[in-house]
Amino acid sequence: MKAFRTILLISGCVMLLMIPGKALSQQGEAGLVRTVSDDVTIRIGGTVQPRVTYASDLDNVGERHDRVGFGIRRLRVRLTASFGENLGVFLQMEGSGATPTFLDIRGEYRVNDNLTMRAGRFVGAQPRAYARTGHAAIDAIDRPAISDMWARMTIGADGRDYGLEALWNTPRWELRGFLHNGHNRWNYNQGISRNPSTGGIETDGFAFSAAATHWPDGRDRLEIGAYASASTSKNEFSEVGRIGRNYVSYSAHAYWGPQAGDQPFRLKTDIIGISYQEVAPRDIENYIGASLFGGLLVAPHIELYAMGEFWYGDGGGLEDLRQVFATVGGTYSLSALQGRPFTHNRIMLAYSLRSLETDKIDFGDPAHVLMMQMQFYF
Repeated sequence: MKAFRTILLISGCVMLLMIPGKALSQQGEAGLVRTVSDDVTIRIGGTVQPRVTYASDLDNVGERHDRVGFGIRRLRVRLTASFGENLGVFLQMEGSGATPTFLDIRGEYRVNDNLTMRAGRFVGAQPRAYARTGHAAIDAIDRPAISDMWARMTIGADGRDYGLEALWNTPRWELRGFLHNGHNRWNYNQGISRNPSTGGIETDGFAFSAAATHWPDGRDRLEIGAYASASTSKNEFSEVGRIGRNYVSYSAHAYWGPQAGDQPFRLKTDIIGISYQEVAPRDIENYIGASLFGGLLVAPHIELYAMGEFWYGDGGGLEDLRQVFATVGGTYSLSALQGRPFTHNRIMLAYSLRSLETDKIDFGDPAHVLMMQMQFYF
């Protein structure tokens, strides 16, 4: 009910901007809404991802449980507003949970054709395999497990943070520099009237992240890139014995055909790593993961795929951890049948297998997940 009220409120606000007489819906500009001000443009979109899942896994005491059920993975509502040629705002709401939340609240100033400054809460420089791959373009229903682990061990699971980013974009290059809090829930907005004005959090740390991406010959062909970040925020995700740690993280990727439908055969590989500072009883603690994805377009609207992943942690000298993930599946694109982008509206099926989390690769009693998901993108 709360989600419905929030969507209704946003829709109502947009409708108030579309006052008859001045508001013009112009032919040849599908999906474009003209407001009462000639230099203000608003675009609205969304994504719905219903799914059904069967899973079989062990609990903390080693007892196996099976579960099957329906759910909504994502319910997104997006609003993009442009003010003239240089200013813009992007808002994105997630409504699949009990309480609707705004994931992205981002303001932009386009300095010139190449440079854009962005501020707010949004997806900044980070590994390409995580939120920089948009939710509607994920290959295998869920993002690679190694990228999900990176997020949960660094800035937080939704991959957003509060900060300021410089984005340089050309047809062949994208460069990002992102100064941010280092924690996706640290919305520091207290003023002098608040006591304490620190919000009860003691930190003078920040995170700085940078990423570079290169397309030698078109964005639907070869893509290569790298990312690096240093964080002194010492947030809860880095803690050992309630002591936060500084850390660095990094990634590299090489994709042939970044999105489904780009190429008849696609190959994607990612490497992601994290290194935490030494805090007793742990030495410097390192984690590294690798993934390899392959997709084959057997028809203009059907892609079959497989993905393998490996995750390793040295435990800071205490215990090693090794885990393997394997996924196979297929995508049936309804939008490709209509002559629209392959990733927009589709039905996806995936089966995934996860080894035990031990000091050696152990498939003795693995976890199993079978999912089917539909995607409606508008």
